[in-house]
Amino acid sequence: MVRDTARRLAAYLSRRIGDGLRTVVIADDDGYELEYLRDDLSERYTKETLTEVVSDLRVETPFATPGIDTHPIGERRAVVHYYENAFVLQFPFSEAERIIISIGTDAGTDLLQFIEDCRRIVDRGG
Repeated sequence: MVRDTARRLAAYLSRRIGDGLRTVVIADDDGYELEYLRDDLSERYTKETLTEVVSDLRVETPFATPGIDTHPIGERRAVVHYYENAFVLQFPFSEAERIIISIGTDAGTDLLQFIEDCRRIVDRGG
């Protein structure tokens, strides 16, 4: 199910931002699976580099903890990392799985709407 959702998300992002899409990754506690990697990045990033990046992005606090009241600002819906050349967004899919995308900074000009559009696709798959 998570693979289908990641594929739908990759297709949506390809249509919406074209070459602005860098990667789509399915991650869990055991590792990751690459759904999409832009051609120029596949030439630059080794498997070890990708593993290191996904590991560095691991969220220490779960997205939702059953039985615990939500934070005063509400439930965490996504995690956003901003780097010099990319935004990296993580969306929870299940308790153990998350979908991680990276997009070029040019593609993130209307970031809130962009995140919500992606989250709706992930929520429909979960």
